[in-house]
Amino acid sequence: MAKSGGNTFKGAVFDLDGLLMDSEPVWRWAQQIAFTELGLSLSETMQHATTGLRLFEAVVVWKGYFPEADLDPEKLRSRLVGLVAGTLRDSGQPKPGAIRALEICAQAGCRMAIASSSAPEVIHAALDRLDSLHPGAKGWFREILSAEGEIHGKPHPAVYLSAAARLGVEPRECIAFEDSVFGLKSAHAAGMHCVAVPEAHNRGRTEYAIAHRILDSLETFKPEYLSP
Repeated sequence: MAKSGGNTFKGAVFDLDGLLMDSEPVWRWAQQIAFTELGLSLSETMQHATTGLRLFEAVVVWKGYFPEADLDPEKLRSRLVGLVAGTLRDSGQPKPGAIRALEICAQAGCRMAIASSSAPEVIHAALDRLDSLHPGAKGWFREILSAEGEIHGKPHPAVYLSAAARLGVEPRECIAFEDSVFGLKSAHAAGMHCVAVPEAHNRGRTEYAIAHRILDSLETFKPEYLSP
């Protein structure tokens, strides 16, 4: 495997929700509000089933749970994006170890990108908040990609392949960071070296076995992990 400087990956590609930002509770809160307004109730299982998917694809899953409900994808997307983006911009918090992991990759000279399933409005709100808490953090990312701009969303590798192309790095020369199963499958299918950081409720799932490394938290990520 080709390496930058002889011993590190050239590119580092990060998911956002649940990986860099502690946004999964925000998404669950927003979904409860939006569905309650529609007279519906999402269970925790229903919410976990769509983690890592684009909103339009999540709506397809939700329609399977509520076949009689009139779920308008555009209206539901607008409501959820508004709630989540506003909350993240005002009070979002990074996941433990997120800033340190970003610093490690930046100091190693990795070209860095975001590859998220979230809407662009959510991505930029979260990164604006991150930058306000840690000035200059947003500038670490050369490219910021939303899978909404791809024909296929995660678990298809499209957004990770696009990230590598825009960074000017071969996928095999990239390390990818993911928390969800769908996201991990996306990065793995793109041919990247994968670091999985599952949420507590997902730890132990066999699907994570495809990751090259599994961490309970980014707090335990080490500089030497950038050496294949």
